[in-house]
Amino acid sequence: MAATISSELSLAELVVEQPSRSRVFERFGLDYCCGGSHTLEEACHSRGVPVDEVVAALEVRTTDNGVDWAAASVDELIDHIVGVHHAYLQEELPRLSHLLEKVARAHGETDPRLVEVRDTFETMRTGLVEHMRFEEDDAFPAFRAVAEGSSFAGVDTLVHDHSEVGRLLGVLSGLTNGFDQGGAFCGTHRAALDGLRELTLDLHEHIHEENNILFPRVRALVQ
Repeated sequence: MAATISSELSLAELVVEQPSRSRVFERFGLDYCCGGSHTLEEACHSRGVPVDEVVAALEVRTTDNGVDWAAASVDELIDHIVGVHHAYLQEELPRLSHLLEKVARAHGETDPRLVEVRDTFETMRTGLVEHMRFEEDDAFPAFRAVAEGSSFAGVDTLVHDHSEVGRLLGVLSGLTNGFDQGGAFCGTHRAALDGLRELTLDLHEHIHEENNILFPRVRALVQ
């Protein structure tokens, strides 16, 4: 049975209960991944969004055909994160890097923000590549071991990395007017903006599944 939609519930609780609610939060610009601990009321107040309007939109979305990752095992969650989100990043990050470099070279003198977008993206890309390497080589094997009964040191470093990704995504959104293609200089620019928008959506889901589902599961196992 779905939880009653209350403004006192956290964004994370609402999305864990029904993952498709993330689309509503995306539409209103509410951060359910890194900011998932905030209540719906707090998040709406921070963004200047009417909470009643968000609740009404959430109530419309009464079904969800996606996988219930809250009920998945640690192994299943990790396999999903690596096989879907990490695989997506490994393919998409180099593609976007190439597109943004082309746009900055061609139009950076006309609009210096394009150079800043490229540089911000490259900072985020470098951090994500290192973050994924650490997760796959060290953290995730430790998580799997925890599920088998061993101990684990914690997840604070990973959460901090996620917060930095969230900050950089916010910078990119601000520099591009929310990835708006209306003022794009060319087809390559439009493709880059569309790719950044899709990347943001995937990273929000990715970070939510780790911060709000996987990490709490691991913490509970070592208590």
